[in-house]
Amino acid sequence: MKRSLLIVIVVLLSIIILFAFINNKSGTQKEEEKKPVTVDSIEKYDYHLYSNKSDAYKDKFQELSKELTKEEVDEIEYARILSELFVIDLFDLNSKVSNTDIGGIDLFYPSTRGDFAKTEESGMYKYIESNVYGGRKQTLPVVTSAVATVETTKYEGKITTDENAYKATVDITYKKDLEYPTKVYLTLVHSDNKLFVINIK
Repeated sequence: MKRSLLIVIVVLLSIIILFAFINNKSGTQKEEEKKPVTVDSIEKYDYHLYSNKSDAYKDKFQELSKELTKEEVDEIEYARILSELFVIDLFDLNSKVSNTDIGGIDLFYPSTRGDFAKTEESGMYKYIESNVYGGRKQTLPVVTSAVATVETTKYEGKITTDENAYKATVDITYKKDLEYPTKVYLTLVHSDNKLFVINIK
């Protein structure tokens, strides 16, 4: 009797340990599936395309890559495409993993990225639910297109000045109207051989 009871206890413990191992492995796989990987790069400019970006962003990245690998880059076109890429990433909240996954951060002026991120985390990104393991039910905006018109300007700020800066007006189209901005205004400046967004209104 005691031996039979011991065998039952050992079998039950073995089953419990097996289930715990399977569940733990499954959870790890889910986490790995959600980790973005680099799928393309524009090496000269250190721009990278990640697997978790939206289709609109991926298409625009390819357009940017085509322009920046020409022998002679048309800088007005560079500014236009970069403005559209930035806006698509910033306002496409559905592709974000959490409220700290700020779109367009890599395209913002380096020394002001921290302030930009704080502003967005406490604003438009504040109520984004985590999607680390997938399955988020929240309805969030999906950007289908962004169209920019660009012209030259002078920029004078506390951090930098640029005699050959650009200002862009960008119209945004969404898959579904959730009352997010449909027009924004950007200022772009030079740093080294690259353009960065330094201001958004």
